[in-house]
Amino acid sequence: MRRLVYCKVVLTTSLAWVLVDVLLLLYFSECNKCDEHKDRSLLPALRGQ
Repeated sequence: MRRLVYCKVVLTTSLAWVLVDVLLLLYFSECNKCDEHKDRSLLPALRGQ
């Protein structure tokens, strides 16, 4: 029974981190659309170069 609870905790935590990563990528990709923020981007891969 402990193994099942442990698996649920690990899966829930992993899903939470994936969702945070996706939200951060969406947020920074929206921020990079503004010309004034393109030079200060934290994620240069999203600049579209």
